[in-house]
Amino acid sequence: MKPPQFHGGLNPLKVEAWVLSIEKLFEVFPCSETQKVLLATFTLEDEARRWWMLMRENNKDIGWARFLEVFYDKYFPQCVRDRKVSEFMKLKQNSMTVAEYETKFIELARFAPHVVDTNYKKARHFEGGLRDDILEKVNVLKLETYIEVLDQAIISEANIARQAKLTTDWKGTDLNMNNI
Repeated sequence: MKPPQFHGGLNPLKVEAWVLSIEKLFEVFPCSETQKVLLATFTLEDEARRWWMLMRENNKDIGWARFLEVFYDKYFPQCVRDRKVSEFMKLKQNSMTVAEYETKFIELARFAPHVVDTNYKKARHFEGGLRDDILEKVNVLKLETYIEVLDQAIISEANIARQAKLTTDWKGTDLNMNNI
């Protein structure tokens, strides 16, 4: 098994992907908080490695939570995190499919855990971003959980698409009959 590497840079998605991958390793290989830092910093490369070499003298024996604070301060500054929270708060389905919207929703929800810290709040926020034609079919059901809202949104989207196809097919058939 090859641990994920982090080379540096201010790309929040790469930063989050690296942290999530490292934390996935901790699930399989339980270790102390300081050992987590040793394992994580072992995977730093290039600019990130040079940064840690400068930082480690003042951060000996720190735990994982403190390491993440220092790491995020460098590679995922608060202003960037704030922009991700704002992006999440404004997220709407618009022209995306429900599946695409859900992927973006989950990706951005990590940056605003306080907004989705209960299943009910997560369901309401997701529901609020749905396109109007889907929302009107979902919100009348007053669903309690996120997964119920997601399931109904997917079903509603499929029904709307099927109805649109039937209408198009019917209009096409009607026009052909007039030509006879």
